Amino acid sequence: MQTPFDPPKKETSPWVFVGIGCAVVAVLLVIGLVAAAFIASKKIKQFEADMKDPGVRIAKAKEVLGAKQIPAGYYATLSMSIPHLMDLAILSDRDLVPGEKKQRAFDERGFIYVKVFGSEADQQSLRDYFDGKTQDDEALRRSNIHLDVHETIKRGSFEQDGHKVLYIAQRGKITFNKEPIDGITTMILIDCTSDQKRRMAFWFGPDPSPDKAVAETDFTGTPADEAAIRTFLANFEFCGR
Repeated sequence: MQTPFDPPKKETSPWVFVGIGCAVVAVLLVIGLVAAAFIASKKIKQFEADMKDPGVRIAKAKEVLGAKQIPAGYYATLSMSIPHLMDLAILSDRDLVPGEKKQRAFDERGFIYVKVFGSEADQQSLRDYFDGKTQDDEALRRSNIHLDVHETIKRGSFEQDGHKVLYIAQRGKITFNKEPIDGITTMILIDCTSDQKRRMAFWFGPDPSPDKAVAETDFTGTPADEAAIRTFLANFEFCGR
């Protein structure tokens, strides 16, 4: 699976999301079988058509996220589901604009959700990291997660809709498809006990006072605010999907 965290680049075509999705579909569907190549071609064409239709993008994002509606101020820019392998949904604070050759994927805010199958050992390693029981980020690297972290703001956890949510809010940089975004990035682990699927999310936005120390900064309403995290995640139903 192609991870969205790559080295920096200034501008991104608005249809880069389509390219990413097509690459993932192709890699997963054409492994070793001639028949799979034909299936992949059909899937890619269908995916391209779907992602160019705003209504379809919204519907698919709702399905992946278990959402009744997309949160205000966000747009569904990419969503895909490959049965028994992966679910992916990306929300941006800017919509795709057909016809524009160059366009940033995000202005300041975004939300990336990924669900993949994983082992119980990997899931436990992630729980330990989020709980602060270990500072070894090998658990993140095994999950293809790479962030440029300057400072940890807060670690925490809470119960929501019958499952545990763990989070780490950090100052630093997240890079999506070679596009760096500085600010606050909160890594979120949705710990559903019903299966071994690994559900992770990244919610990021601007830092209200990047030059101030953490203790002197008011993070209310940002991705570093637990109340804001609860409110934002309440839009979605992750477990059981």
